[in-house]
Amino acid sequence: MTDSAPAGYRPVDYLQFRDGPGGLGLARRVAGVLSWPLVLPLALLSRVSDIAFRTCAELVAQLPYAIGLVVREEFYRLTLRECGRNVLVEFGTVFCYRDVSVGSNVLLGRYCVVHECDLGDYVLAGERCTFLSGSRQHGLARTDIPMARQQGYRRRIRVASDTWIGSHAVVMDDVGAGAVVGAGAVVTRPVPERSVVAGNPARVLRVRGQEGR
Repeated sequence: MTDSAPAGYRPVDYLQFRDGPGGLGLARRVAGVLSWPLVLPLALLSRVSDIAFRTCAELVAQLPYAIGLVVREEFYRLTLRECGRNVLVEFGTVFCYRDVSVGSNVLLGRYCVVHECDLGDYVLAGERCTFLSGSRQHGLARTDIPMARQQGYRRRIRVASDTWIGSHAVVMDDVGAGAVVGAGAVVTRPVPERSVVAGNPARVLRVRGQEGR
């Protein structure tokens, strides 16, 4: 069963995920190989330090659409802890750390920021999404010294497979498989599987597959 088009909407065919004729997989793989003279030196430089990686990541983030999509996918496949196939990283999106894993068939919209995070297969993220390393990166218990000088803590978060993160969402905790995070939502606690959440802080609105119950 597929969704019927709501009034005023028209169907969209996402070529990135199309199998067989008309898909973009083969063309992107060929273009990826052709990008190696640029990508390989940057990937080697990125292994020197986290600062070098961040510098190269921000450099490739500024490449325009057709060229940038190819270069960014190849760059992250060679630098991240793990990066699958058919990963589309759009203009302005930056990974802050190398110790990140990304599955296959992933779409990250423009100007996303990814901290210590593991992304599963078929993750869709809209524009300007932020994936933080938890919610305790800055200490605030003491008032006699500035918060900037207090110890903070980072943790890895996981965004499971088949999830859709709406534009401008801030994700600070795990998101379960099949879940949907509404645009502008702030995730401060784990999102259950197949849940649709929205708001600040994000709260469960419904569960996918149970609409008729």
